[in-house]
Amino acid sequence: MDNPFSWNYLTTRPGSNEVFGPFAVLFLIFFALGFLASIIVYNGGARKLFPNPVIHRMMRRWSGWAMTIFGFGLFFFAIRALQISLLTFEMRIWMWLSILSVGGLVVYAVYDYSRNYNSAAKEYEDQNRKKQYMRAQQAGAAAMFPSPARPVRRKKR
Repeated sequence: MDNPFSWNYLTTRPGSNEVFGPFAVLFLIFFALGFLASIIVYNGGARKLFPNPVIHRMMRRWSGWAMTIFGFGLFFFAIRALQISLLTFEMRIWMWLSILSVGGLVVYAVYDYSRNYNSAAKEYEDQNRKKQYMRAQQAGAAAMFPSPARPVRRKKR
């Protein structure tokens, strides 16, 4: 096996017997599972996994980006598996760039969490406090000023 990081290896088109190598199979499994997981999180199926609404919102935003990255990775693998020569998308470098972009997304998610979680949690609690205050205020106003009774409609004969 050649060096997987050499420029010649990255920019050559794989032969038909090299399409499903060990790295490619791991790539396919990882990206297929990542794509499915990001779809589940984005569509709200992970509310039990992330009960904190602030974290759930952050995970939903990150999973939208992850869907895009995993989708592109699966696209590059499909081009490679079908042996289509389409604008150099069959080259191995695109699969490695997809892996790097997943790593970049993980680094950004950690940075975003450490930078913005406290302010987002404080903002969420302030909104909840405001809603509770408004509910109590509206309940008091409803008791003080009851709404007039609605007129009863009679059937016409």
